[in-house]
Amino acid sequence: MDEDDDIKAAGGADSVDTMLAEWRNEWPDLNVSSSAVVARLLRAARLLDELFANRLRRSAGMPLANVGDFDLLQALRRSGPPYALTPGQLRQALVVSSAGLTGRLNRLEREGWIARGASPVDGRSTLVGLTEKGRASFDPMVEQHFSLERDILSVLDPEERAVVADALRKILASLEQDAR
Repeated sequence: MDEDDDIKAAGGADSVDTMLAEWRNEWPDLNVSSSAVVARLLRAARLLDELFANRLRRSAGMPLANVGDFDLLQALRRSGPPYALTPGQLRQALVVSSAGLTGRLNRLEREGWIARGASPVDGRSTLVGLTEKGRASFDPMVEQHFSLERDILSVLDPEERAVVADALRKILASLEQDAR
């Protein structure tokens, strides 16, 4: 079985297969095998980001500017009652700079999604929390988001999803360790 047979057995060629074939044709001795994984991860991430952003723009309720704002609201929502975190906890959860976080917080506060206030535990610390209106508008978005994720992954059977999740966990853990 050659490489083209493997591609057919896997369900057809994609844009990365085309790119790899072009490299094999142009520079046969160049080892681009890593792109079979890395290029697919990057392309899938971009396409998913675009899909999620398009869905957010079409969601009912309060509008969200971008997927980054959605991620911030997810971090607050999954933190549990009172759905509040410090800016430091948000930066850690989102892997975002202080400046990037400040921009998001300012926008989300202006739009009524969040409120900022002093921590009841430490008056020197700020807490960022979901507003009631924000939570009421966000919860249906979260349900729709996870339904979309399930739909996207429906091309994989449960065993395939587990293999992909395990492999990506190894890659991500290594990258996160290097980023510290």
